[in-house]
Amino acid sequence: MAGLRPLPAELAALAVTECNEQQSERETFIVTLQTWIAKSPYLKARTDERLILAFLRRCRFSVEAAKRRIDNYYSLRNDFPEVLCGRQVDEALLRQFDRGIHVIPKRPVSPQGPRVIISQFCKIDPKQSNPREAFKLLFILLELLALECDNASVSGLFYVVDARDVTMEQMLQYDPFLLKKTFMLVDQCLPLRFVEIHLVNMIPSGQKIFNFVTSFLPAKLPWKFVVHKKSEDLYNHLPAEAMTIEYGGSNGYQAEALDYWRGKLEAYKDYLATDSQYCTNEKLRVGLANAWATGELGGTSGSFRKLEVD
Repeated sequence: MAGLRPLPAELAALAVTECNEQQSERETFIVTLQTWIAKSPYLKARTDERLILAFLRRCRFSVEAAKRRIDNYYSLRNDFPEVLCGRQVDEALLRQFDRGIHVIPKRPVSPQGPRVIISQFCKIDPKQSNPREAFKLLFILLELLALECDNASVSGLFYVVDARDVTMEQMLQYDPFLLKKTFMLVDQCLPLRFVEIHLVNMIPSGQKIFNFVTSFLPAKLPWKFVVHKKSEDLYNHLPAEAMTIEYGGSNGYQAEALDYWRGKLEAYKDYLATDSQYCTNEKLRVGLANAWATGELGGTSGSFRKLEVD
């Protein structure tokens, strides 16, 4: 099947244990989902085999679970358009990307390890942009990772949020409802799995705002989330060589990573130009309403008790 990559031996072995994947059977599973999409009049979803394979890996090759996740991914666009719609690669998006808000170092943690993403939210200009635009860019990059990187779809993501130099003006733009919808998108919709999230360099004056905003997330999180009092404590969880040189690692310079992924954004310009057609038409849905309408995915209130402080 065009577009599918054979996995290196170590990653293929991990795909069996982590994703329940048998490379000899994956084409059959992909065709099953492509056929289901074609026969679902309410659902206009991409049928790219690489993206469908990422959904299958995320769901351990459960076809029914993959159907739910794909449905969620496209139906949420009706409720979260400020992040999931208008995803064209234009000068405004490239200018924001060039600021280095999100950096994907060139190598995974190990040959069979997760991919690292670093977000530096101090680089958002609050007078010209906002967190929603930054999240839109992040989720575009995550879809490209799902298409391009088997480590990301098999081993998951190691997400580092650097709050260094984030101002109070910037922090006040993160409202609880934005974070709640973002959590639902990550937990219930994405074709990729977050393994760990680490927050470093939080300013003391921002702690109260952070605690308030995160109080709207559920008590039990599906990934490890650690707030580090000292940024160097991050390396108790992640090899230093997995981070960029600016963070004391050896995984290339941030400028190199930005150049590479800017090229990928430009290469996918036509792909993303057609993005607005992919969604759900709830008037054509027969049977049960989507998970957002029924409130199935809305029950994310609760305290943030599983947060670790390192």
